[in-house]
Amino acid sequence: MYPRQTMREVELGGTCIPAGARIGVVIASGNGDGSVFENPDAFDINWTRRPHVAFRGGPHFCLGAWAARVLVGEVALPVLFNRLRSLRLSETEPVRFGGWVFRGPLNLPCHWTN
Repeated sequence: MYPRQTMREVELGGTCIPAGARIGVVIASGNGDGSVFENPDAFDINWTRRPHVAFRGGPHFCLGAWAARVLVGEVALPVLFNRLRSLRLSETEPVRFGGWVFRGPLNLPCHWTN
């Protein structure tokens, strides 16, 4: 899903969306378009192949995803933990989770003594 905000009033599928509205564009929902796919809600192993956007694969997959995972998991975190050996999660402040597009930690209360 991609969060977007309308810049002007627009009509989409017979619904008026006002200027400044926050919307979520769900790309995968395109696979449920009855004008493109016959019985889009049914599983059919013999379906007629048509372009689709399933599984965030192919041209729809972020090329930077793997590089980002490597940079965080194999570079940034080891350096951080090596340099800040006494870094610990707070035992009194809870980690809060949330998010509209990507669910994850909103805070990460930590303590570090030099």
